[in-house]
Amino acid sequence: MVATPLPLQPLWPLGSVAVWWGLAAYQVHRDRYRTWTEAFFLAGCIFLGGYALADAFFFNVLYENQAVLAALIGFSLLTLAVVFLFLFALVFYTRMRRTYLLAFLPAVGLIAFVWLYLVEAVTGLGGGPGPPWIGTWDSTVFTVWVLGTTVYGLLAAYFLLRTYREVADQSTHLRRRMLGLLAAALITVALASTNTIRGLIGIQILPLFSTALVIPGVVSFLTLSPFSTERFSVAVRRWKASRYDIKAAFMIFTDGTLIGAKVRPGEKVIDQDLFSATLDVIQNFMRTSFPTLRGSLSAIKHGDYTLVMERGKYAYLTVILQGEENDQLRRHMRDVLLQYERDNQPVLADWRGMPSEAIGTDAILGSLLEDR
Repeated sequence: MVATPLPLQPLWPLGSVAVWWGLAAYQVHRDRYRTWTEAFFLAGCIFLGGYALADAFFFNVLYENQAVLAALIGFSLLTLAVVFLFLFALVFYTRMRRTYLLAFLPAVGLIAFVWLYLVEAVTGLGGGPGPPWIGTWDSTVFTVWVLGTTVYGLLAAYFLLRTYREVADQSTHLRRRMLGLLAAALITVALASTNTIRGLIGIQILPLFSTALVIPGVVSFLTLSPFSTERFSVAVRRWKASRYDIKAAFMIFTDGTLIGAKVRPGEKVIDQDLFSATLDVIQNFMRTSFPTLRGSLSAIKHGDYTLVMERGKYAYLTVILQGEENDQLRRHMRDVLLQYERDNQPVLADWRGMPSEAIGTDAILGSLLEDR
């Protein structure tokens, strides 16, 4: 059975490219790529858009060998996309652990398997000599690849479901946003069945998945959009705030000068100026002793306590907490720090070591201690 393509159908995947790469650009524009969850989601968006673009090339290139290459690249990008989205869902529910990166090992094996054994033939739709192209895949290899990527997709949906069930009672707003993310994941898994059926049965029809990806892309954008009464990230942070207790917060200029500090009532902390100077010495020691290290010190853990640091252009914000830090706390700290630097840009750009010249320090630090 051969289905005649609809008008411009080989170009339809470009709509998915626009949506997913647009969502990625939107995240970068909002500075949403600094934490693990943000980085994993951003990578997932980029690779999903890349997969759709590879599919568009597959349909439209002039020569068979180019179509084969585009198909293999598309399979590889889609495999990596589902891994990144699985890691996003996992870390979103829990917290980042380096062992989670082992999830890439099965994916690398799947990609190698695909490149070595998947393609049996690439022919024009209906057996013609040119585009649009249709691939004939080795049924065993294709089945293994489908099962592998489906497992990643279902696990992503599972962890989003776990998150949804835990936050459902927090607020109606948060419940709806989490339901949106869960719906996007389930829609993606469901839509993937269209390509799976075509690949296993061998129907002569252009694959639809790369085009249909525009639907979960739009759902994801609407879910993550900040144009609402409460940002999604704010609601999630308040939910996860029960997992830690902030004992103190410090705003420190990059030269080690203490700009301001707030300590929770009843907590005992060393001299605040000494604390900021010591922290600056530790960071300078790390940079001097290990010149190959990139960036700045982000955390120091001692027993039940953790020092969490976010660095801006002029200053760095440090909190001392008991419990587990998470990406949502770091995102909040970075947003607070960037806003503080914008409000005090003239003072910080020409810093004279006078903390009283900076405005809003006490209010910002106090809000970190009170945030729930």
